[in-house]
Amino acid sequence: MATFDELIQKLKSGDDAERAAAAEQLGKLHSLRVTEPLIETLRNDPSPMVREAAAQALGENGDRRALQPLLEILNENEPLLRSTALKALGVLGDPRAVDTLIRELQNSPEYRTRELAIISLGKIGDPRAVPALINALANDAIWSVREYAAQALGNFRDPRVVDALTTALLQDSGDTVRSFAAKSLGEIGDPRTVDALITPLLQDSNDTVRQYAAEALGKIGDPRAVDALIRSLRGDGSSAVSSKAAVALGKIGGSKVIDTLIQIVLDKSVLDGIRAAAIDALGKIHDPRATETLIQALNDHSEGWTIRYRALKALGTQNDPNGVDALIEALLNPKEGYSYRKSIVETIAKVRHPKALQTLLKMATDDVGGSVTGSWLRESALEALGERREPEVIPVLVQALQDQNASVRTQAAIALQKHIHAHPDIILKLPTEDRNRMGRLLQDQQREELQNELCK
Repeated sequence: MATFDELIQKLKSGDDAERAAAAEQLGKLHSLRVTEPLIETLRNDPSPMVREAAAQALGENGDRRALQPLLEILNENEPLLRSTALKALGVLGDPRAVDTLIRELQNSPEYRTRELAIISLGKIGDPRAVPALINALANDAIWSVREYAAQALGNFRDPRVVDALTTALLQDSGDTVRSFAAKSLGEIGDPRTVDALITPLLQDSNDTVRQYAAEALGKIGDPRAVDALIRSLRGDGSSAVSSKAAVALGKIGGSKVIDTLIQIVLDKSVLDGIRAAAIDALGKIHDPRATETLIQALNDHSEGWTIRYRALKALGTQNDPNGVDALIEALLNPKEGYSYRKSIVETIAKVRHPKALQTLLKMATDDVGGSVTGSWLRESALEALGERREPEVIPVLVQALQDQNASVRTQAAIALQKHIHAHPDIILKLPTEDRNRMGRLLQDQQREELQNELCK
């Protein structure tokens, strides 16, 4: 990227595109030095394109000296420039812009202007905007304006907002308005809205509205929603909605939820997408029954890839000793396919359990007996060890630098480099010979990558 001085010179170019690009790059510097040159460009450049770039850059730069110049743009008749200034005011986030933005929302005949004013008011988050946003949600004739109002109101924690969003959820004719009303209610998380969200979950004709209602109920986490979510999981005509219901149930938990999710997972007449969502939900529930069901799905070779893959991922999130044992057993089974075993390695790498680490260390050194680990699996283990930070990992990586297999050596060097980036003092503890060996391996790898790139 060009330096500050070089970009300032480009602002004086005779080429509009070059000046616009320079203004855009100045905004990414996030420096107080760029504010005055950008304000000068915004006010005086003859090109609307360049002024738009300057307005956007002033918002991104975050210096509140840009507020007044951006407000001045709203008095001009350049629609695109005014739109850019409205967006920049939201990015800038200065509460002093709120009154002006409210006036734009209330008085502009242009629906796009009202939308942009709403977006910026939502980003700023000043409570003075609440009445105007509620009015737009309730009364604007354009559904997209009401949609943006529903989204923006999710940023406020005000009882009036909850009431307005609930009304929109139950009464607005726009599908997207109802959808975002449900989404915002979930973000606010008020338990008083549970009954209101259950109604569209079970009755709304639009799939997306029902999905957002399920998600919102999961975020709120109130057990009163369990029965309705179970009905949705079992009986909604949309697999997407049923999947969202499963995820929501997993967040709420409880014995009834666990029993239902287990039944769904074990019922092979249910669509795989819904069963997979139920598996994900069980993975978030730390209960022996959930673990047992996930192990059963993991070991059922009559299942397709989707179910077994999601089961292994879910077991990885539980950190249950029985689940870890099941993952290790599947990993060391030479009858399992390459992709599946590699996925298990990636999962075990994230499990914070001593057995998981010991298995990776043994695989990296080919110390698991028999012909279970090919070089590709050892590479996967070394790659996983690059993400661990336990001290016993380092000697294994150093040892692998001298492996007979070139790919294993390279992967060991890459993994060791990650440890050094995280803890630079490690390199001081390595013998000079090992440091040099790692350096040569990394150089060879970079050279190979460059050659491959040039051959494309």
